Amino acid sequence: MLIYFANLAYFLTLLAFITRDILHLRSLLVCAQIIVVIYTWKSGVHVISAWNLVFVCINAYMVVKILRERRAVTLPADLQALYERHFAALSPPEFLRWWRQGQRDTLPSGERLARAGEHPAWLFFILGGNVRVSRNHANVFELPAGYFVAEMSLLTGDVANADVVALDSVDVVRWPTNALQELRQRNPSLWTKIQSVIGHDLVEKLQRGEKRG
Repeated sequence: MLIYFANLAYFLTLLAFITRDILHLRSLLVCAQIIVVIYTWKSGVHVISAWNLVFVCINAYMVVKILRERRAVTLPADLQALYERHFAALSPPEFLRWWRQGQRDTLPSGERLARAGEHPAWLFFILGGNVRVSRNHANVFELPAGYFVAEMSLLTGDVANADVVALDSVDVVRWPTNALQELRQRNPSLWTKIQSVIGHDLVEKLQRGEKRG
């Protein structure tokens, strides 16, 4: 009978390793390790039983944490439309948490958001106003609210290839690029979703440039 417990535990562990959802992975590991605890305890291997009990506690804690992060979140009314239009690749809790890490600011006319040949210190999202994107002093296009600025350098690690200047008073949310690089290492799954949001923004910019041309 005990051999069936061992096989079931290994089967659940196998399922955990091939699942792509972190909540499913943690949950399957909890189940598998509980079975290992029972199996090894009954077999008299108490050291392995004790260690797996520790693993059960760790993974159970992570399951609770993930469930709390994924619980329903009501977005503020002023962010609901913005989220649906630009950030739907993120879950509402992910969006709200990341959005609140940004700094709200108002930049005066003529303020430079990015300079060609330099690494931008910030990733900007324009909430209001307009900016001009230019290369070699030639106007490329203008961007209104609803676009990122300095996102290409963030993705590639290269210096900015264009100058971006505020044409009027511009309301923005901005995130330090060094903090975003840390996020990329610390939370790859969230970073992948943010990349998807930025990628969609880049496609819209390319389409905007083609229409202008």
